[in-house]
Amino acid sequence: MRSSRDDRLLLQPQSAPPATWNEPTPGSVVDLDAAAGADHHVGAHAQSVTVWGLAPHYMKHSSDMLPPRSATLPVVPPRQLVPILDDDRGPATFFHGRTRELRSFAKRLGYARQSNRGTIFLIQGGPGAGKTALLFECAQRATGDGWRVAKIQDSALYDPRILAARLDVPYATQTTVHREAGWRAGLSSVAALFRYRAVRRSSEHAGLEIRELLKDAARPGGLLLLLDEVQNLQIRRGAPAAAAIAANLDLIHNGEIGAPVVLLAGGLGTSRAVFGTFGISRFMQDCVQHLGRLSPKAERAVIRDWLVKAGGGTGSPYHLEHWIDTLAAECHGWPQHIQAFAPRAAEWLYGAGGVLREEVPLEVLETGQTRRVAYYEGRAEGLSLADRRVLAILLGEEGSTLEESDMIAALLGHRTPDGAQAVFQHALHKGVLSERPNGSLSIPIPSMRTWLLQEYAVSAQTLPPMSRGEERPTPARQGVRARRGDNRDRSPEPER
Repeated sequence: MRSSRDDRLLLQPQSAPPATWNEPTPGSVVDLDAAAGADHHVGAHAQSVTVWGLAPHYMKHSSDMLPPRSATLPVVPPRQLVPILDDDRGPATFFHGRTRELRSFAKRLGYARQSNRGTIFLIQGGPGAGKTALLFECAQRATGDGWRVAKIQDSALYDPRILAARLDVPYATQTTVHREAGWRAGLSSVAALFRYRAVRRSSEHAGLEIRELLKDAARPGGLLLLLDEVQNLQIRRGAPAAAAIAANLDLIHNGEIGAPVVLLAGGLGTSRAVFGTFGISRFMQDCVQHLGRLSPKAERAVIRDWLVKAGGGTGSPYHLEHWIDTLAAECHGWPQHIQAFAPRAAEWLYGAGGVLREEVPLEVLETGQTRRVAYYEGRAEGLSLADRRVLAILLGEEGSTLEESDMIAALLGHRTPDGAQAVFQHALHKGVLSERPNGSLSIPIPSMRTWLLQEYAVSAQTLPPMSRGEERPTPARQGVRARRGDNRDRSPEPER
């Protein structure tokens, strides 16, 4: 046992539990959710544990969650843990935060239903910002409010058959004709006893147009359409369907369907500009939401849920807070990073019987760091080494932004004009670059900027190694002159 002078957490077994305390059965778990404000003894695996010596620095992040000095953790019956689904797409296993975006969305739904008009509500942000999870959360709340919700793809904006299938409504009317052969002259009396077999023929007539389909589906409570990865609409530009897409988007955006129809769209930071290519430029107030990192409070709540509700974390609440601190330092509030670290930590806890150690196991951190780098590599795929160096130099300083012309001029040092434009568009499409509300461009994930600098900046080798959870110091932004020469990068151009 540690010295009494040590003001850190001390765990001291009780020689005998108080008379009012019931000894738990083996396998009982400690409910950390109920730890706040607890002031009685705890038994875990037939042994009681008393928490002593709360140091002031433990109150830094979560004073409202910690028990008073000499508090103990209560015992609760075994509970059903949340399944650990290691998937960064779709609904979030644990959702916290985004209150401003949800409030704006609820306000817009209310206005649409009251005015009997629809609009487009856009959620855009960098890769891994939690756009898809927020779309599902909005859809779930709309369903609870009586809205009909349908997830669509861009093809449903120009093909009524596809839209009808997504809405689960019939598209075409069908007429059935029953034909039966009659008596035929000249037939023998024996042959006259037989008739030709009845024949059924069907003919299909054109169904409703998209406007009518939407209007009918919106009755009586309103229709919410979910369109994710909306930046992919850009591949429809110049296609035969582009005019129909533009016309139907305009009907929804301007509330001309004649019913409350709202298109909830999610995409990368260039999504608003993509809508502009289809004639949608002016959005209603608060109808464009830019997602960034989670607030510290929301980030910690998500990590806590993973550790306790999925991993079954038990034991000292101070150990729990230390685990949350350590993982939050790695995640920087980015939902995708939380998904890289927290499920692995929950898996480890579950395998260890839920007992929280004083320190997060190194294998948990290493696995999360490997997943994080793999995510960066996937986003940067298609960019050559020289392209990545340009990005690292131009956006080396924290908070740096650039214009399209800056990027093109820098790329001309090793690419042709067409190649430079292709690289720029590819970086936008992959989410390496994202448009800010003021129109400037930046790397949307702060820790990805640090990774690019560490791996590809010209002066990276002179910088000290980056410790876990720290943003690496960056060199001053360097200007890159536009120049052309024979030393062009001959690597394949990225896909447009």
